[in-house]
Order: sequence, then structure tokens, then C-alpha cells
Amino acid sequence: MDDQHFETLLELIELERKAEKEENKRELERYPLQVREALGKTVTRLEIVDEDVGVGGIPLLRLERSVQMSAAKRVAAMITGAAPVAGLSPFHAMNQGDNVLLTYPAGSDLTPNEGTLYDVGDNHVTVAIDGRPPDQLPQGHCQLSLLGSDATYKRMRQAIGVVRRTEKPDLSRLRNIFLGEREPSWSQAAALELYNPRLNEFQVQAVERCVGAEDVALVHGPPGTGKTTVLVEVILQAVKCGQRVLASAPSNIAVDNMVEKLLPFDLRIVRMGHPARILEPLRHVTLSAQEEAHSGREEVARMNEERHRLLTQLRRRQDRGGGIGSAERREAMALIDELTRKTRDNEFGIRREIIQNAQVVLSTHGGTSSMLARHKFDLVVMDEASQATEPLSWIPIMLGKKVVFAGDSCQLPPTIYSKDAAERGLKVTLFDRMKTSLPSDLQSLLRIQYRMHEDIMRFSSDKFYDGKLIADESVRRHTAHELPNVHATELTQAPVAFIDTAGTGYAETWNELLESRENEGEAGLALRLYAKLREWGLAPQEIAIITPYVAQVKKLRILAPEKGVEIGSVDSFQGREKEVVILSLVRSNDEGEVGFLSDTRRMNVGMTRARRLLIVIGDSATIVRHPFYKDFLSYVEALGAHKSAWEWMPE
Repeated sequence: MDDQHFETLLELIELERKAEKEENKRELERYPLQVREALGKTVTRLEIVDEDVGVGGIPLLRLERSVQMSAAKRVAAMITGAAPVAGLSPFHAMNQGDNVLLTYPAGSDLTPNEGTLYDVGDNHVTVAIDGRPPDQLPQGHCQLSLLGSDATYKRMRQAIGVVRRTEKPDLSRLRNIFLGEREPSWSQAAALELYNPRLNEFQVQAVERCVGAEDVALVHGPPGTGKTTVLVEVILQAVKCGQRVLASAPSNIAVDNMVEKLLPFDLRIVRMGHPARILEPLRHVTLSAQEEAHSGREEVARMNEERHRLLTQLRRRQDRGGGIGSAERREAMALIDELTRKTRDNEFGIRREIIQNAQVVLSTHGGTSSMLARHKFDLVVMDEASQATEPLSWIPIMLGKKVVFAGDSCQLPPTIYSKDAAERGLKVTLFDRMKTSLPSDLQSLLRIQYRMHEDIMRFSSDKFYDGKLIADESVRRHTAHELPNVHATELTQAPVAFIDTAGTGYAETWNELLESRENEGEAGLALRLYAKLREWGLAPQEIAIITPYVAQVKKLRILAPEKGVEIGSVDSFQGREKEVVILSLVRSNDEGEVGFLSDTRRMNVGMTRARRLLIVIGDSATIVRHPFYKDFLSYVEALGAHKSAWEWMPE
């Protein structure tokens, strides 16, 4: 076994942990409180208005704050280019499931609580508190700040430690295959009775190869080809054979997508993870929700109430100054400790029983907690495998006998903070390694896509997938004007448009605060196009404006004339789709520099989010100097889709 490989991984994990910590620290130090608040990293002047109990007995605190800003603060914040304008939620950069620090009012002497965002609204937020909340809710203004976490790094280190020294047959077999020291095995799968009869021939082949694999199989899933649909069929086939399955992915949204597709099949499912990080309609299958509904929960609640009663009684006697003898106190504390131990043991037993009875357990890679360490799974299914670093991938793998990876290395790679760690190998995923080493009989390329008009698809297919993608007949020629109540115009009848800003003076600028690029002229053009699409009958939920640059996202949100305009980064939009997508490239300079637009995988994601109409805004004079964009300009010319921004200038 190549022990040096794992030793290097441990070093890279530590480099990455320090780099992420430094980045978080740098943000806090670089941005004053007012700017952090403008960016949505911190929210001040919050009042606790209610307390509640969530799924699994988790304490919840609801906080509110008016979105009104003083005139002085609005002017100061607008100067930074990063502030919310009137009407923008103070929680605009916070999402359900984010880790946060809640700081109580000055003078309250209360220790800040870490927690998780349970619910986020325009003017309010609900925080699921880690540990015990204050006995008496304080009056005054609280502060909420986004946090990072070391928990995932700890789990990665533990996983690498287990994998490198294991003598367990299943894990050592998988380890040696992934290191190239052993050949994988497979057999021809028997004829399958499919749960989903609508699978196409390439999806069926992928399922058969995954079922026939004895150790590992790969599914390559280009945009819109239904790789998660294939994984669901693989899971169902495994369950039918009496196997237990662990389904995992790097992100909560990818895990929730699998949960959603499995629910109609009436399986015994457990979704691991904090309920606050899980979509509301799916929370009933969480471990916390099932624990709450378990018959043994009544006894746990009774012991908790008794423990709380004894603690309160003890505290009150001390507060009244009546005194309590040391022997009596020891006796009371011994009883409280015993109740605490019994409660913990009962809760652990309930959770173990629920997990043991589950046919499918689902979790993020990093959320695969110690609760699962005692359990063994016949199959580990890993979605979005090309977005997970190797150390992160080992966390779920070490619990299984067989692994099925699904991903697309032509889309976004894992996010890595440390340039040094990336260059030393952290950017190479297990999916990447297996792609080059596994026999073709254990790999499958899904070729039929069900999202895009074929003209949106073709450029991506030619550049990234050797021209192998096929548009399903149901989407091959569909355009925006076929949607209900949408007018037929030159733009809505076309699948692709490149709006060229060359010669308009729409130059990029550098946002010092965000250390990112923006282009105000291009942002205004994107919003004018959005307004035209709305005028022609497109609904807000059918359109998205995306861009590779976070400063441009902020600029667009500031300039947006109405609520409900969906604006986001390309990275945040991977795995999603809209009927119409406006893609702002931002770069416009005399030097022809395209910066990180040169990572064409990001553009593969950006250009494949639209179903019926893709509008790309950019400066041809700048981007033409890069081979990828030169080819794209030739492609839109051939389609007759190259248009001038002058057609969309304000009157």
C-alpha cells in the first residue's frame, strides 16, 4: 500500500484548513462591521421575538429587524459598492443551514451561542441553537454572524487514518483498487426489471454496469442527462436485493434531490443532518423527525422534564439564599447526572434502531457523522462525485463494500482555498483518478439530455463531450415563445443570443472590497433584457441572471428594480436550470484578459443552465483572444445569433 499517498493527503487537509480559516479571518479583519453587514456576513440590531422547539427538540430562537436604513448609513454603504439598498433583506447573503454565531445584547453577560439557520425570511430569521439557550431571553439588540467550521476537516483526518491502517477486507480491497494496486471485478448483470420504464438506452446501460460491478463503477453525467435518476434506479435495484445503501453527496441540495426522487417508492429512508439544512418538505424523513415520532421518545421526554425540574428546584433554592447542604447537593446532582446518562443512552438507542432499520441512509459527505460509524452498507452511492476532494470522499466510502460514483469532471471542480494544496494534488478527485484507470466496462456516459434546445446544447457537447450529446425530442426544438402567455419576438423565438458590448464603453472595474470584477454597464443591460422578457410574458420564476463574478452579483442585486429577480453566481447555479438564463461575462478590457473565465468548466456550467433561451452578454473584442471564446463567437455567428448591445440601449 502506498502509505505516502495518505500522508500527503493529511498534509493537504491541514493546508486547506488553515487557508480557509485565514480567508474567513481576513474577511472579518478586512471588512468593518458596517461593510460586513452590507455584505450580509453580519446582521446587527436584531431582537429576539419568540422561542420555540424544532424537529427533534432543537431549541429555536426567532429574531427580527426592520430593513429600514438611515440615510447616512445608506450613503456610506453605497460608496463601498456593497450595501443593500432600501427594501433588500438584511439576511440576503444568509441561507438556511448556514452556521452562525449569535451574540447577545451588550451588558447581558450571556455567552454567545453557535447555531444553524433554521429559516430565513425577508425581515426575520430563526436560529436552531447548539446547546442550551438562555433561561431568560434578553432584551436589546443581538448580532448574528456567519461562521466556518472545523468539523469536516476533523472527519476527513479521521477517515484517512482509518483507511490507511485498515485490515478490514472490504475497505482494504476498495483502498487498493483506488490506489491502482488491485484490479476491480465485475460480471454481466442479469436482466433487470426496471422501476423506471422511461430510462433511455444509455441510462439502462449505466444501471446494468453499476449493478454488475463488484467493487466500483462510474457514471458520467453531462448537464441534463439525468445522472441522479440513474442513481435512484441503482439504489432501488440494490434494495430489491436486500442490500443497505448509503447515498451521499458534497452538498445538501444534491442529497435532498436524491431524497425527493426516492420518496415515491415507499422505502425506509433516513436523512442524516441538521433539519435546518434540509428542505422543509423533506424534514419528515430526517433522523431528528423520526426520533421525535418514536414510541420511546415519551420516556426520554419524561426524564428530560424530571431533570429540568430538579435543576430548576436546585437553582431556585440557591438563588433564594436558603442554603443547601453539600450532602444534599451531591445527592441531587447524582440523580440529575443519572437522568442525563439514561436520557443520552435512550436517545442513542432510538437513533441506532432507526438507522439500523433503514433501507437507505442519505447524508452529505461531511455530515456522515460518528453515528454511522458502527453501521455497514452494501452499497455507497456518491452523487456530484467530481465536486468532492479525495479526503472528503473517503468519509462515506469507508462505510461501504461497493461504491458507485456519478459526476461530471467537465463541470465545476471542488472549491479549494489553498493554491499550494491544489497544486500538490488536492484538486485531483477520486472520480478523476477512476476515470483514467477503470476499464470501460465499469464506466458509462449518459448521452441523451432532457433540458436544453439542441442549439444551446451543441457548443457544450462539441467542446466537452466529443459531440456525443443528443437532445431528447421533447426538448430538441423548444423555445421560450412556446410557454403560456409569452409573445413571439425575435429573441423569444431563438434559443441562443450573444449580445455584444464591444464599442459601448461598458468597461469592467475592480471592486477592492470584494476583490472581484464588476461591469455596471453590462449589469444595466442584463436588467433591461430581463425587463423586456417580463414585458413579453415570461414569469420571474422562469428567468435567472447569472455571472461568474461575485462583485457583479452584488451589482446586479443593487440595481435590480424589483424584488423577485433571481440573481446568482454560476457556481451557485450548478445543478439548477431555468427556462431563460442571462449570463453576464463581465470582462471588458483593452488587454484581452479574461481572468478566471479561462476555466472553461465554469462556462460549461453557465452555458447549460437554460432550457429554452440562453442570452450571453460580453465584449467580443476582449474574449475573442481566448480560443474557447473565439470558437463560441464563431458558433453564434453560424447560428445568426450575434447581436449588438446597441439594440438594447435605454431610450
